[in-house]
Amino acid sequence: MENLRIGIVGNIGVGKSTLVKAASSEPYKNILLETLPGRSISDNVSVFEEEFNPEVLDAFYKDPISNAFMAQIEFFNGRLDRQKKIQHCHGIVLEDRTLSEDYYIFGLAQKILGNMSDEEFLAYQRTFELMTEKIGEPDLIIYLKADVETLKNRLSERGRESEKSIPEGYLKLLNELYEKFIDRHVNCPVITIDATENLPLEIYLDKTVRKIGDGIRDLNLRITTPGISDWVTLPLTKATLKAIDAETSLESYLRENPTLITIAGNVGLGKSTLTALMERSLKLEGLYESPEKNPLLEKFLGDKPQYCFDLQMHFLKMRAEMQIRGHDEKMSYVMDRSLPEDLLVFCYQFRQDGHLTQNQLDLLTSEFKRACDQIPSSDLMIVLKGPSELAWDRITQRGRLMEMEGGWVKSEIESLNKWYETYGANVVDYGYHRGKVLELDVNILDFTNRIHVGYIFDLILKTLKN
Repeated sequence: MENLRIGIVGNIGVGKSTLVKAASSEPYKNILLETLPGRSISDNVSVFEEEFNPEVLDAFYKDPISNAFMAQIEFFNGRLDRQKKIQHCHGIVLEDRTLSEDYYIFGLAQKILGNMSDEEFLAYQRTFELMTEKIGEPDLIIYLKADVETLKNRLSERGRESEKSIPEGYLKLLNELYEKFIDRHVNCPVITIDATENLPLEIYLDKTVRKIGDGIRDLNLRITTPGISDWVTLPLTKATLKAIDAETSLESYLRENPTLITIAGNVGLGKSTLTALMERSLKLEGLYESPEKNPLLEKFLGDKPQYCFDLQMHFLKMRAEMQIRGHDEKMSYVMDRSLPEDLLVFCYQFRQDGHLTQNQLDLLTSEFKRACDQIPSSDLMIVLKGPSELAWDRITQRGRLMEMEGGWVKSEIESLNKWYETYGANVVDYGYHRGKVLELDVNILDFTNRIHVGYIFDLILKTLKN
């Protein structure tokens, strides 16, 4: 499921639990959710506190040498168990301590203090490596940092019986391990919070949550799509090499398996950009509609009711010819716009706007359906999805004269976007496409980012093979 994982890390008593509890309730919850673009009704702030048997913790503090290995396994199992729940969350996930802390902080501390034997530590180390090799780190780390004196005072204030015996040297060691952990073992972005500030709790929480919100915005939420976080959290060189491998693999597949890929999406969302990237990167033949060369498009944009029907018939003939050409068995093609969306998106919107009569729409429906039944479908249809605001911004930025002077207006782009919300399902359900469909969120994916493009190519290859 789609979520943004935020790990809240820091020493015992630094205030992690206080922060995550507050952040999941108003007004702080809404401050965080406002950072999500395209926020949906299912998005929430989900909190996952540490889960462990308190009797095990008490036994560990009373006799750490006898119980260190058992306690570390118990704490680790609790964090593993909650990972299964995290993957089903929508929105923002706050993790009170992360899996990596279990090893790099507390596991290492027990070995340093001599509370684990060599054999116990090796067994714990191997268990950790095997159980976490497929679990990525959070998308963002919030590091709460405080000196030992502050930690001691807070532990004394909260009055947990088992924590009264924690030595000052243990807190000092943990602080040192946290510094090394943040500097050497964390690859995702980190926000460090000074938890020693002497502020009223409400002011501290508001300041901290807003700082987290700013950190989320700095990410541009490029990591909220399932799968892409495995790419962008890698070191840059490793991620780039992975992208190159994905491009090479897809190019090889398309060379050996002649394929037609069509790209659908609202005006301005990047169909031509993605088509050009695939054409050049994968050595495909590109099939473009070339709006500047269309004899009817400019006339239509100037007088839509007069030229709407003729323009749609022109598009049907043009795209049918391109789709037939795209089934050349000697090579692979990528086609800018899909044939059915002229009907299922534009014609239906034009009927709603009064540019087509019902009789004209019925005639177009029969012509498009006949063509789609007679012509082989594309092997893969990629549907670009994104907010209408983004589409409109890009239309105004590229400044095509025919689009701006008497052409599209923002309300029309917003209306078209509603049809695209269900287009990927409708085109199959209504019998206009018999191939596979892959939807991409261009509000999250950046076609100018090589790592993002590598992720897209890998996704395309997996979709074609499956």
